Amino acid sequence: MPLEQPCPEPVSLPRRLGAMIYDGLLLLALLMVAEFLIAAPFGITEEHPLFLPLRLYVPVLAFGFLGWFWTRPQGRTLGMQAWHVHLLSDEGGPVTWRQAGIRFIVALFQWCIVLAAIALYLRGWWWAVLPLALVVAGGLVLTWRDPRQLMLHDRLSGTHLMRVRGEG
Repeated sequence: MPLEQPCPEPVSLPRRLGAMIYDGLLLLALLMVAEFLIAAPFGITEEHPLFLPLRLYVPVLAFGFLGWFWTRPQGRTLGMQAWHVHLLSDEGGPVTWRQAGIRFIVALFQWCIVLAAIALYLRGWWWAVLPLALVVAGGLVLTWRDPRQLMLHDRLSGTHLMRVRGEG
């Protein structure tokens, strides 16, 4: 197995998005299987009393999956491994569960804004999309202009991404 060495350059937005898409597909598959294993045997529908706990179970499982990878000494999900990205605390060590929780909640909130904008656009409410699109675009511009390419969830959680290069 090739050794990977840290690189001083920041992680670019396309590399971040690549790792997010990779991890998002893995997480989606995990959530689909986990939810099916609970919903199918019990026949859980929207009217079922366990419907709300099942809805709350999904983000908890997602946080457990991502947090487990982030807090390990390697600090890398499978998508981050594929895209040669390493997550560290600002002190240079592994991420704590507290930092992982802050990172997850802030990133989830950011994705909720993106998804809300898409939903509003699909309903034809383009006038309501504009403020959300400006918030998202502003965050991306700030990240792009930042020398370390930090996003809001990086700043608030005290973490950063570092690029790693493999030998060979």
